[in-house]
Amino acid sequence: MKTILLFLKGVLMGICDLIPGISGGTIAFITGIYPKLISSVKAFSPQLLKNLITYPFNKNQQLKQNLKALNLPFLITLFLGIATALLLGSKLIKFLLENYFAYTLAFFIGLIIISSKILFTHIKNHKPLNISFGIIGFIIGLSFIILIPASITPTPLYIFLGGFIAISAMFLPGISGSFILLILGLYEFMINALHDPTHNIKIILIFLIGAIHGAFAISRLISYLFKKDKCKTIYVLLGLVLGALSIPIKQIIQSQPSNWPLIAIYFALGILSITIITHFQEKFIA
Repeated sequence: MKTILLFLKGVLMGICDLIPGISGGTIAFITGIYPKLISSVKAFSPQLLKNLITYPFNKNQQLKQNLKALNLPFLITLFLGIATALLLGSKLIKFLLENYFAYTLAFFIGLIIISSKILFTHIKNHKPLNISFGIIGFIIGLSFIILIPASITPTPLYIFLGGFIAISAMFLPGISGSFILLILGLYEFMINALHDPTHNIKIILIFLIGAIHGAFAISRLISYLFKKDKCKTIYVLLGLVLGALSIPIKQIIQSQPSNWPLIAIYFALGILSITIITHFQEKFIA
């Protein structure tokens, strides 16, 4: 029963990972598996690989401790649930983007704006110096609209980079990996790849390899920055998120939608969705 429940939690995380604005890591927090997930992912290390390779030659007993910390049964069950949701849910997202592009992005923008509140609540000190870091983050995020081309032909290196950066959502409160892909111009590309995985296995593998390397590096970088100065770090992240919203807003305008009131309704629905999730989160913690 516990295994089935864990699998279903993975499915829920996978659904949220598909939607820019909702972080799968936030869902892990709500369902009570966030600490175990982080400790298991951080157990992946170069030392583990070294012990695994050299085990037949020196029978290093540390490998058993490494594998115990890794908690493979937990990770495999959870990621099977996530993978199931990604493969099935990508078909729906692909349909929505192809047929209701502007309305879907408006819903995403609503999700992202209200999700930024989650980031803001993690900031304990709002002194002017910290706020200035938020302004810097906003300017950097705003610059993405110029730095990142409107049309991208993803190379293997760019796909690797996308996986590397997007995995950071697992370790950051309120940051969505899908939104990062949206900023990089890889969101629709990866949705299409997941929609037909048998013909895009190379793309998916490159992305996964990038994500694995990102899990190694970013989990440690974020831990360091949070220990160094958590408030400034979160202010920069908050600024980046809000500034980078200029990209989907620009895409909506360029699509020349005819029904702006309906776009406003979908935007409001995005805000309402996160408000409901936050309500249940607070109720769960209480």
